[in-house]
Amino acid sequence: MLQIFLTYLVNSRFKKIIWQKWYNLLTSKLTDNRVTFMNYGYMDLSPDIKLLELNHDEQKEIYCAQLYDHVANAVPLKGLDVLEVGCGRGGGSSYIKRYLQPKTMTGVDFSKKNIAFCQKHHLIPELTFRIGDAELLPFEDRLFDIVINVESSHCYAAIEKFFAEAFRVIRPDGYFLFADFREKKVLDDIKKSLESSGFKIVKSEIITQNVLKAMDLDNERKLSIINQDISKYFQTLATWFSGCQNTPIYQGFQNGELEYFCYVLQKPSI
Repeated sequence: MLQIFLTYLVNSRFKKIIWQKWYNLLTSKLTDNRVTFMNYGYMDLSPDIKLLELNHDEQKEIYCAQLYDHVANAVPLKGLDVLEVGCGRGGGSSYIKRYLQPKTMTGVDFSKKNIAFCQKHHLIPELTFRIGDAELLPFEDRLFDIVINVESSHCYAAIEKFFAEAFRVIRPDGYFLFADFREKKVLDDIKKSLESSGFKIVKSEIITQNVLKAMDLDNERKLSIINQDISKYFQTLATWFSGCQNTPIYQGFQNGELEYFCYVLQKPSI
């Protein structure tokens, strides 16, 4: 089941269109701001680690916020110009701007409805959102110090084009903070593509067990939202997309077919 699901959504030449339509549909169903993040989350496995301290209204999405914190806190962002590619509903960009204090924060996404949601619900100075394609970013060369991409690249038709675009818009000595999941057998290909794009790998890690723990802890909340807001015709697909327990993605992480990776990459100085 997992192989069929991944082959269709990850390898199909139409996957970009499929994902775009799905995100537009999902955002049209989830009209309020109960869901601002669209990722599987992160939980530290040490019993001594405390959860992030967030505002009361944000606590419901704590595990999703922790994934962003883990990825984006790899390098200091204060005072820098930061771009998030694949910003979704904007929760990650908002978290980064408010808590990690970059000078500017820009979110770009290929879903018009996602961007409309972001522009309505995330009204923060120096935080902007615009429609854009990860494989053809609508920005000048060397415009950002940092590019962040969290759990989005599996939707792209040509990952090498995205890596090239990320490299183009990052300033020399800037960083690319990249996290997503893939079948275990293609992880070496991802690494080679990153290196071929010109990036230096500063750090890489597998965080599958951290993500799986967060999925367990967040399962009840996700199911509640799906049952309340998603029509019964799309609920099965929504549970798969959300990584609820016993779905193909969740089982893939459990049995080791899928791995969730996290990279810190740097663009060399000229």
